[in-house]
Amino acid sequence: MRILVLTPYLPHRRVGHGGGIAVRDLLSWLARRHEVTAACLVRPGERDLVEDVRALGVAVEPLPFADRHAQGAARARLVLHRAAAAGRASRSGFPVYVEKYWSPDLADRITAIARRVQPDAVQVEYLQMALYCRDLRRLRPGFSPRLVLNTHELGSVPRDRRAQLATGPLARALASAEAARWRRLQVAACGWADRTLCVTPEDRDLLAAMGGVRLSTVPLGMDLEAIRPDWEPAAGSRRYLFVGSFGHAPNRSGARLLVDVVWPLVRQAQPDAQLELVGRGWESFLAKRGGAESCARLGVTALGFVDDLGPVFRHCHAFAAPLTEGGGIKIKILEALARGVPVVTTPVGAEGIAPSGGEALLVAPADAGFAAAMTRLADDAGLAARLAQGGRKLMEQNFGWDAITTRLTNIYEGLED
Repeated sequence: MRILVLTPYLPHRRVGHGGGIAVRDLLSWLARRHEVTAACLVRPGERDLVEDVRALGVAVEPLPFADRHAQGAARARLVLHRAAAAGRASRSGFPVYVEKYWSPDLADRITAIARRVQPDAVQVEYLQMALYCRDLRRLRPGFSPRLVLNTHELGSVPRDRRAQLATGPLARALASAEAARWRRLQVAACGWADRTLCVTPEDRDLLAAMGGVRLSTVPLGMDLEAIRPDWEPAAGSRRYLFVGSFGHAPNRSGARLLVDVVWPLVRQAQPDAQLELVGRGWESFLAKRGGAESCARLGVTALGFVDDLGPVFRHCHAFAAPLTEGGGIKIKILEALARGVPVVTTPVGAEGIAPSGGEALLVAPADAGFAAAMTRLADDAGLAARLAQGGRKLMEQNFGWDAITTRLTNIYEGLED
């Protein structure tokens, strides 16, 4: 089959966030079965990385997309584009974040690519790209590949959670209003797609309750051939790991809870404990806590972006993800489980993976109880080993890309409706 995948990110090797990693793996595994073209938004400075994506065995159609790094005339055009997006959002009732990803020029380019490639199916990645699904549907009946929208997460979920956690009425009202805009977009988007994919059963049930139609639950996965369990915690110390881009609000809130609330309690119980933060954007996060040197005295160090996460996962005692926001499946947790690393997370982090924890995860509340769970994992070698083995087994049963791409092929062929 010929498959066209439309993605808002160029999924190069250093993409640095979970969704981009998942799309990269998706393209690689789809290309084993199908003829795949990836139409990718390419930001300033990324043009030289296009060949890295082609090396996956896919054709790449780069779509220039300006962001905050644009300079000169491109910066002026970006300002005008964002103003137009805000105007469209006021009329459509959809989020500005979604409207800023759409433009008449990009719509023309994407429909031209689709007409030239003549795919059997088009998979649109992320809800913020859903407006292009609408554009492609308008080409019917003369152009009618299967249109598949992969939500990744429901944008209303993190906004609703932010509203619940807000301490002031204004912040609560703003988050609630934004959640309502996402709900409107989510339901409309289901009408543009032949099949809408939710990555967790929780997301699917929620979207169905909103009025979403033609829904399937298809998780994101991990390349279990490339990632093998090799967990060997460092001897003589207790080392905990947190991974996530600090440019992503749910990661920042999780890191705040971990460093400000949980970590002092861990250090009381284990004075030699060390916490490693991995991900871009850590500088401003630590600066608000006295800077890197001050945090290092408390056992907290930041490694920034790491090309190869293998060694930091391999030598930690436990992976800690005290998430209270965000939606969908957390790729960072899938990777830890795939590597055979014991994980402690919150109910939010366990969604779509193992909600009750079971033999795969240690699920703890986002409070002092999380510190107790972390120290328990480092002190109880038997529990840690059972979770490490159970987590990998869960990944092999439910989250391998081979099984996921088989499901997707059935959806492309209209065998799952």
